[in-house]
Amino acid sequence: MTRHAFTMAEVLITLGIIGIVAAMTLPAVMGKYQKKVTVEKLKKFYSVITNAARLSEYENGEMADWEFPKQGYDANMNTFFRRYYMPYLKDAKECNSPNCFTKENYSLKVFSGEPASGLFLASYLVKTNDGMYVYFLPNTPANYIWMFVDINGHQKPNQIGYDIFVFDIYGYPNPNNRKSYRIKFWGEHFTDEHLLTNANYACSKTSSKYSGFYCGALIMHNGWKIPDSYPW
Repeated sequence: MTRHAFTMAEVLITLGIIGIVAAMTLPAVMGKYQKKVTVEKLKKFYSVITNAARLSEYENGEMADWEFPKQGYDANMNTFFRRYYMPYLKDAKECNSPNCFTKENYSLKVFSGEPASGLFLASYLVKTNDGMYVYFLPNTPANYIWMFVDINGHQKPNQIGYDIFVFDIYGYPNPNNRKSYRIKFWGEHFTDEHLLTNANYACSKTSSKYSGFYCGALIMHNGWKIPDSYPW
């Protein structure tokens, strides 16, 4: 019985073909995996923070009656968070520089890739028990608080729309409606078209200084999935 073996040339050609196929498919596989991990972490944080708010309301009354910061940016956020959120987030801790990071080694960017304003790191910061960073910017008298979550902590890219997502707490766009006092994604009340095309906040790399602020809302609108329209 005659046996035939592969020649060295045939083996090398086969390995070359396998390498080309792997090079073509691996980025897509990795991208799909990263998207899945991003959504899972974001959904987990949303569940944790909204549950904390519900527990807090049970003990502290409706959110509409809470004592919110009276001034803009970082004023009084530590007092507010310590009272209304910290007791209901298991093992979370206040995270002041240099315990977690400093502004020099944590470069925050918006979705377009441009550096974000230094104001985004001027506020009160908390680290959750699974390593997420949560920080806040009260905006008064507009009656809302921006809440940012970095779902992978200090790891890069530290970029809104990729690993950082934006929420707002209470009152916007109708602070006189008690039912509007809750935690929600920034832009949650808009249509997907608006979330993708707004000049300032869109989940787009071409919007202006706040690009990516609407990305969390877009993911939630699409059943906790990153849609094909998402400019990943």
